[in-house]
Amino acid sequence: MIFAGALVVLLAIGALVVDLGFVFMIRRQEQNASDPGAIAAARYIRAAGGTNADMVNAACFYAHQNGFFGGPSSTAACIAANDDNGAVLTVNHPPSASAGNLQGRMDMVEVILRRPHRSFLASAVGITSFDVATSAVAAFSSGDSNSNSLIALDNTNTCATASVSGGANVTITAATNPATGLPFEGGYVHVNSSCGNPVNLNNACGNGEGQAALKIDGSGSNLTAPHVFTHGTCTRANNNTFNSPLTEDAVVIGDPLASIPEPEIADYPAGSCLGVTTTPTGANSQGICRFNSAGTYDLAPGVYYGGWDIRNSVTLHLQPGVYIIAGGGIKLSAGGSITSVSSATGAIAPIMIFNTDNPSYSCPGGPQYACQQSVDFTASSTLSVKGIDTGPFRGILIWQDGTASGSTQPVTLGGQTNLTIAGTVYAPKALVTLTGGSSGTGVASIQIIAWQFNITGGATLTMPYDPRELYRLDQKGLVR
Repeated sequence: MIFAGALVVLLAIGALVVDLGFVFMIRRQEQNASDPGAIAAARYIRAAGGTNADMVNAACFYAHQNGFFGGPSSTAACIAANDDNGAVLTVNHPPSASAGNLQGRMDMVEVILRRPHRSFLASAVGITSFDVATSAVAAFSSGDSNSNSLIALDNTNTCATASVSGGANVTITAATNPATGLPFEGGYVHVNSSCGNPVNLNNACGNGEGQAALKIDGSGSNLTAPHVFTHGTCTRANNNTFNSPLTEDAVVIGDPLASIPEPEIADYPAGSCLGVTTTPTGANSQGICRFNSAGTYDLAPGVYYGGWDIRNSVTLHLQPGVYIIAGGGIKLSAGGSITSVSSATGAIAPIMIFNTDNPSYSCPGGPQYACQQSVDFTASSTLSVKGIDTGPFRGILIWQDGTASGSTQPVTLGGQTNLTIAGTVYAPKALVTLTGGSSGTGVASIQIIAWQFNITGGATLTMPYDPRELYRLDQKGLVR
């Protein structure tokens, strides 16, 4: 009995050494094939006439070079029947859910190589085989691959995670590429929610139908875009127009900005309001930026501990740079309004607002002035701002920190009569509402990447897709 028990232990140790050793060896061989295969396949993302078949052939070539599917001299198709060990090559463009936040990115391609390993000693303890798989993701973009104008990341079954309402007339157009004289390709709408009846998917935005992931709601609301993709369905109220090619049951995409590093509070000076400098702790951390009197206020970039509280008719002049709201958010109290937001010269102000927690306090659970709150940046007259135009955050206008305590706090921005904004509004866990007001017209070369979004207001809102105004994603080669 002792010998039998020891034999089982010896077999288990042998399986650990021998079989797992083979697994690691096979995995290294697979990775040597999938990495260059993904890079080669990515060349065809932007190649004129490039197809998925070209990507498969490019990845298959490197699989042959590394001994799969008949070896280097073979030209056989990379299918299990042509491999002595039953290997399988999969090429996904765009990447699948296994690529995490890179899922659905049209500027990337994923290569997966999988091969079963028949166990030796491990079979004696009931493990007959191991499934060994590796993957690689490669990109080919030139800064214009972040091609969606509106993204609703909410991938649950929640309905109306994306909506155009309140009589808004939204037209997403393509700005002209100065290098080619042709429009940029992009300006798409992408909605991850699965809300809607999958049986009735017909790639036509239903007129007067029920719940859906994307809703064109309220009298006179209209949406025109180069293309709309929704994982669920689209509906519109009776007589509302929808002038866009539509793909329902579309792939769910990941957060395209999930991997960018957040600004470090320690890298920026403390901001000052009304002649008083805010501080991380103490009395000056408790929302001293309280604008009680009507007038014009000039603000410089920096960290504003306690946020901004606007309590009367206020004109804000913002110098170019990064504004970090560390706790307290930006709020319009009863009777408060932002008359206009621009630079001191009246020109459009290049800024980034990063809304987060005050790191000196424990949030959630800390005082309201120290924890992340909502951002209300709605002007009663003019909103004239654009994303910062220099540095690592170039193109980002508003960033609601998705890792802070109030990450689900809403972001609201708009101009009642004059809306001129540009840049990326990034709120991966929050609702973003963009309003064009009840009168006038607006131009918003803007991208919204949010958990949910709502475009509302009675005005006509033109949204030219211009990647030069947005956060750029310049990536080439292997990214995962």
